Amino acid sequence: MEKHKIALISDWYFPKVGGIEYSMHTLAKTLSIQGHEVSVITRSHPGVPEYSIRDGVSVIRIKGRPLPGQNLFLPPNAYKELFSLLKKGNYEIVNSHGLDSPIGMSALVASRKLGIPVVVTNHSLVGNTPYRLLYYLAGKLLLKNTDAVIAVSSAVEKDSKVMTAKPIYRIFNGVDSEDSIVKVPLPVDTKGKTVIVTTARMTKKKGVQHIVDIAPSLLEKHENLMFIMIGDGPLRKKLEKRVEESGLSENFHFTGEISREKVMGYLEKADIFALPSSNEAFGISILEAISKNVPVVAMNNSGVSDIITNGVNGYLADSLKEFSSLLRNLIETPARRASFAREALQGLSNYDWDKICEQTTTVYTSVIYEKYHNNN
Repeated sequence: MEKHKIALISDWYFPKVGGIEYSMHTLAKTLSIQGHEVSVITRSHPGVPEYSIRDGVSVIRIKGRPLPGQNLFLPPNAYKELFSLLKKGNYEIVNSHGLDSPIGMSALVASRKLGIPVVVTNHSLVGNTPYRLLYYLAGKLLLKNTDAVIAVSSAVEKDSKVMTAKPIYRIFNGVDSEDSIVKVPLPVDTKGKTVIVTTARMTKKKGVQHIVDIAPSLLEKHENLMFIMIGDGPLRKKLEKRVEESGLSENFHFTGEISREKVMGYLEKADIFALPSSNEAFGISILEAISKNVPVVAMNNSGVSDIITNGVNGYLADSLKEFSSLLRNLIETPARRASFAREALQGLSNYDWDKICEQTTTVYTSVIYEKYHNNN
């Protein structure tokens, strides 16, 4: 297999914690292990070195703090530095991650100008936002600069087809079953309780507020429930306040942002994983739960639908009312929980990072060949 010099580029990378951050780094690490020369180019963070080596991957951080009043865009000099890095880097292929990453999208434009083959990995769904048409238009304009798109799920593939006629390859994200785990007890007493875990950024888009909405009706019949809400975000304090005002503090615990190793440790103590997000592009948190033998309840018609087959290896709901009903069913039937967990675990090999890396490398090789073949 050909070995390439590759740049993976996004604003979203460690020390920030999230699905894109984990996926991009694990892909970079696996590519490096397989003999490719890999660099991650990302934004700088206070106290983090501008250059480092992590798991065999060179991490280059562009200088510049976000412009005042927002956290998305960096000063113009940062994007000039990105152009210079790509010009001097002799990269055979650039892979931008995230259509909402200014650095990643700037890399598309820069790569096109420099004649470097470029792929964008789409990790998100536009969703039912009032700005839906505007986002699709922006996506069409940006994706004119790419040679191909990698979509992380069937739902994202469908979304991407609205924005471009360029080749689209569906390659799932994965989970590393050998990731380290911090074996610590849950921070609350769970003896004799059914533990329901949700891992997500605390935003409306992730639907975490729905867990608080449905909890009272579930607790009417099952007083022994403990909801562990893992993650941070703008809704966290509001949800904590709602829980307190509702008198449900003994049944909820909000962890805030914690390390992925600790998340995996908490999942080992869970009985059910519940994710009410209807715009989930893929669902790495779903794979993490499955890897720890935790049965899943999630929403249908999203990226999770590639992972879960309703009634076979988990539950998928078409509405919040159905979500609540299916969650109640799992609470009441431990045997079904065990069956779902067992069935889901058998399919986890489909999300092995070595396999994902090989599929991605095939796309890189094809794009590189097409770029230079068509130029001759």
